[in-house]
Amino acid sequence: MLRIPTRGAGNKVNKPALQLPIRPRLLIAGEDDGIILPLVEALGEMAEIFRSSDESKTLALAGEFRPDMVLIDADMPGKWGFEACKALKQDADYTDIPVMLITARDDIDGQTKGRQAGAVDFITKPINPPVVRKRVKIHLSLKRGSGARERRLMTVYRALSETSEALAKLRTDSELFPSACRIAVDYAGMSLAWVGIPDSADRIVPVASSGKASAYLDNLMVMATPDAPEGRGFVGAAFRENRPAVANNLKMESRALPWSKKNRIHGVQSIAAFPISRSGKPYAVLTVCNDRVGAFDGEIVFLLEEMAGNISLCLDNVDREAARKKAEEESKLAAVVYQDSSEALMITDSHNSIIAVNRAFEKITGHQRNDVIGRYPLLLNSDRHDKHFYKSLWKSLNSSGRWKGEIEDKRKNGKPFTALTTINTTFTPDGSAHRRVILFSDITEKKRSEELIWQQANFDALTALPNRRFFQAHLGQAIKKARRASAPLAVMFLDLDGFKYVNDTLGHDMGDVLLVAAAERLQSSVRETDTVARLGGDEFTVILSEIHDASSVERISEHILKRLSEPFQLGDEVAHVSASIGITFYPEDATDVEGLLKNADQAMYAAKQSGRNQYQYFTASMQEVAQVRMRLVNDLREALENDQFELVYQPIIDLVTGIIHKAEALIRWRHPTRGLINPVEFIPLAEQTGLIVEIGNWVFHEAARQAACWRKKHHPDFQISVNISPVQFKKDGIDLTTWLDHLKELDLPGQGVVVEITEGLLLDASPKVTDQLLMLRDAGIEVALDDFGTGYSSLSYLKKFDIDYLKIDQSFVRNLTPDSDDLALCEAIIVMAHKLNINVIAEGIETDEQRKLLSAAGCDFGQGYLFSRPVFAGDMETLF
Repeated sequence: MLRIPTRGAGNKVNKPALQLPIRPRLLIAGEDDGIILPLVEALGEMAEIFRSSDESKTLALAGEFRPDMVLIDADMPGKWGFEACKALKQDADYTDIPVMLITARDDIDGQTKGRQAGAVDFITKPINPPVVRKRVKIHLSLKRGSGARERRLMTVYRALSETSEALAKLRTDSELFPSACRIAVDYAGMSLAWVGIPDSADRIVPVASSGKASAYLDNLMVMATPDAPEGRGFVGAAFRENRPAVANNLKMESRALPWSKKNRIHGVQSIAAFPISRSGKPYAVLTVCNDRVGAFDGEIVFLLEEMAGNISLCLDNVDREAARKKAEEESKLAAVVYQDSSEALMITDSHNSIIAVNRAFEKITGHQRNDVIGRYPLLLNSDRHDKHFYKSLWKSLNSSGRWKGEIEDKRKNGKPFTALTTINTTFTPDGSAHRRVILFSDITEKKRSEELIWQQANFDALTALPNRRFFQAHLGQAIKKARRASAPLAVMFLDLDGFKYVNDTLGHDMGDVLLVAAAERLQSSVRETDTVARLGGDEFTVILSEIHDASSVERISEHILKRLSEPFQLGDEVAHVSASIGITFYPEDATDVEGLLKNADQAMYAAKQSGRNQYQYFTASMQEVAQVRMRLVNDLREALENDQFELVYQPIIDLVTGIIHKAEALIRWRHPTRGLINPVEFIPLAEQTGLIVEIGNWVFHEAARQAACWRKKHHPDFQISVNISPVQFKKDGIDLTTWLDHLKELDLPGQGVVVEITEGLLLDASPKVTDQLLMLRDAGIEVALDDFGTGYSSLSYLKKFDIDYLKIDQSFVRNLTPDSDDLALCEAIIVMAHKLNINVIAEGIETDEQRKLLSAAGCDFGQGYLFSRPVFAGDMETLF
């Protein structure tokens, strides 16, 4: 036993807030002088101290000197401090002696065990002398005192003790805060306890509460910042300053004015707010309210501050426990990932020897773990990379510790595979490599799929030539190269002449065979440095790079024309096509991809217009024509909306009686700036853009309305014929339902309108076209075959489609004279048509001789300038 003398009575000390018995006796048990001596130093002025260094001496000294309090270090080797505490509290002679245990701050389990052993309180390490003295004084006062104040302190202390014990068991915020509030109210005798946490707007929002005055919190406004009065009160100050804020008489506190009404209604006389920290930072505020003035003296504040400290401690332990569990789960997950990952994992040591692999490594490479441990990763080397590749890899590893890329490796059976590989390095404290972790996956099939997708995205499936996408990208690169070299290049745009006829007569399969053969001939006609592509259909393009003179372009063009004009053997059939080629130059004509393609397309179109089977160079005039055409197309789109179209009518005369029985409706476009535009200019554009469908519907409606008018006014069987474009049949189809509804509204039978079609439509008659022609017949609308004799005439079509009228083309009538071949042809057509019960109309009659010859030949009707030019409806009235 060691008895330590205390300081003499002559030393001046501050009078303690609590009146303690003269020279209380304290027994301090522990082996670590680093803990015991600071305790002796802190408590030497207020007590007579005895020290013990083991369990048996502690019990003996307690019996010999009857100390007023025992302090035991719980962290001694063997943990005998807990046993000594338990032994003291189980002995009836010592149950009234309070025992305090000295523990680590975050030793929640130790504190729980200490309470079970009977400890009344805990001193946490490192030793804080003011806190130690305060706690010892409180417990000595509680042991000796029996007044109201001591009883209240005992109640608060019980709250503190209960809080510590309860909070030690809690693991989440949602459990922790409500429990703390309930304990503060139930044990500390408070009317209200609540915990508030600042939100994103810096408002301290209640998250838990307890007490009879809980309604106090309704619509409570407390701020964490001092900018507003609601933030300059005690709760906000406690949070900002991270220290307790106490008011024992709120009526006397100006800072309490924002809540004076609430305080009066709910009887709150005093308040104390205590900061709660988390991870060392202010996190929340524990606020307790009392209905008495002066409810919070130093000891009560001290104990409540301890309670808030325990809450902070518990929060930290909650976070630590969560972090521990997370780390544990991550460790388990890492182990699972390591073994069960679909990616191969290989770990090497500082000497680059393999020290670990996972199951995926064995599966991908075919090597078993025991076969590779201790060996070098070079066993996977496929010899597909040169030394420069590995030199670059090691340079990256040595400089940054990381590398990522694709490596061509080989399996145990010698078969190659592509590995997407990531290498990371862990380092020793001195900066040298400790471990290298190599993670890789087999992307061989993925690479094959990507190559296939790339092939499909960039090359034509039929001819294996580059497609439009690849061609445009390649042309862009060729332009950049030519710009750097200050060299020209040429672009060809090529379209096969007559390909559509081959497709229509021999079928699409034979058409595909021709396209493949044409592609082969094209490639063989250019240089290896040139690029041939198929844009789609029968359109091809060629990039001629490194052009030194224009003659080389001419030679290549002529060779292409010669090769493509040679016969194509398509199975048992022989087909003939030719090509129209447009040529443009960089940088003379254009400097970008779009411009060059547009120019070459325009030049190709000019080649077709000039007779086909030839090449044309792009010129500025082509651009002007294209721009005029583009403006005309734009104006054409607005023509219908702006009522710019008009109909004129050319009479059709009965050649026997001379009476007008019919008329052909012809469209005219009255352009606001260009005046009347010939149909020859705008009808092809309307067909190309699809606008012909809307225009055709308008023509039919207008012509039908006029026919109904003239049938009532002049002749009940009068007919008006309208020209129908093949595009109307093929694009969206004729809107026959709307047409027939319109005829019904006009009370006009189908025979009041005749539709004129061309022989080309019958030759290309798909089921869609055939069905529409048959529906016209069923509706009573008659059909006239226009320009007969100029196309692919066939008697089978006349029988199949039930044609009502043949119109002899004006090319046969123009030079009609007695004994001429044209007269013989006209007579033959008339006889043939009549045999098939088809009436005949001759177009382009300009002389009386032509009229007489046709009439003598038996022609039924005539149409031409001899009788009248096309006239507007008002002028037509004068001809009846």
